[in-house]
Amino acid sequence: MEVHHHSHKPKNWKEYITEFIMLFAAVTLGFLAENLREHQIMNHRVEQNKVAILKDLEVDSVQISKVIAIEDSCINTFNRLNYVLYLAKTGQINDKQLVDSIKGLNMVAYSTTLYMNNSSFKNMQSSGLYTYIEEGELKHALATYYEVSFKSIEAANEFFDQVGTVFNNYLPIGLGKLIRESQSFSKDYVTNDKDGFQNFILSLDKTKNILKSDEFIYEVQKYYNYLFIYRASLLKAKKRNETLIKLLRSEGH
Repeated sequence: MEVHHHSHKPKNWKEYITEFIMLFAAVTLGFLAENLREHQIMNHRVEQNKVAILKDLEVDSVQISKVIAIEDSCINTFNRLNYVLYLAKTGQINDKQLVDSIKGLNMVAYSTTLYMNNSSFKNMQSSGLYTYIEEGELKHALATYYEVSFKSIEAANEFFDQVGTVFNNYLPIGLGKLIRESQSFSKDYVTNDKDGFQNFILSLDKTKNILKSDEFIYEVQKYYNYLFIYRASLLKAKKRNETLIKLLRSEGH
């Protein structure tokens, strides 16, 4: 029996090139599609983080306003204290009038320090999403607020707390009253009552000597100055907070 062999015509170079181009195009398109998909996913995650950051900023905004209001109240109290001490030092009021004036003041170095929430921004950084934000005003504002203002407020908080502690230890009347207002002490003792405690401390010769001393005037003025320094940090943070909120809202968040 005769066997017939079918011969295959060899491909020419054009066919090889065509197959290569088609294979290359398929691989390239697949790669581009995967990159596009990944880019869309990352953009979506960036937008989600921006929404979270905006919420943090809005909470910060409320807290900053509250703390500034407390600082303003403290400044008003220390304005009055400065004036009372001036009147006493210049002989325009006597010792009894000085003590009576002090009774009417909430003379405590008590000020709420600001806590700024940076958790959403830190999450954006640690996940690498921050690099997907285009260079521009928003990225600069984020860095300024969370890297500059945040650290500045943290440092100011620590320093301001230390300054307040020094003042409260120098003249413990205000802090003592605050403790008695916030705690439920036994009513069996006069000094457990805030007014009873204040009257007792103010009756002491040491207290009267402190109130009339040049050193006390200096301590009051030092704390008074620090109030304005801390307030300046708050106002700067408030301005940067408002800028960031405006930028994020302009993007539709």
